[in-house]
Amino acid sequence: MRLARSLIPFAIAALAAVPAAAAEPLPPGKTVEGTLRAEDRPADNGGRSHDYTLELTEGQLVAITVKSTEFDPVVILFGPDNERIAENDDKEGGGTDSLLVTSAPSTGKHTVRVNSLPMGDGHTGAYSVRAVVISED
Repeated sequence: MRLARSLIPFAIAALAAVPAAAAEPLPPGKTVEGTLRAEDRPADNGGRSHDYTLELTEGQLVAITVKSTEFDPVVILFGPDNERIAENDDKEGGGTDSLLVTSAPSTGKHTVRVNSLPMGDGHTGAYSVRAVVISED
């Protein structure tokens, strides 16, 4: 019994290290539809989240939008090294949709994370995400 109890912390650490479901590709210029559900991975802020992969080249200027009528979306961009590059909660001009415009600091597979803000039962539902490369510089 003592051995079993001493292995519990290792088992918990191993489960925490398992990545969430494989990230779906987000092709530039294409709108991807998704649905956050209560059983999806928890977001840092208490809502739910999905990840997408986006291939970018160093210096590319990219605009990423997330729209939902069912929850307040937040978009976060991570670099190939998993460093947070930028995030946006609400685009300027009102509304709760997200618009993030930034340049890629390096070439490679970036992660676009769609998070929902927890607002009562409003942290799940349908959304769309789109990334558009604005310039190659």
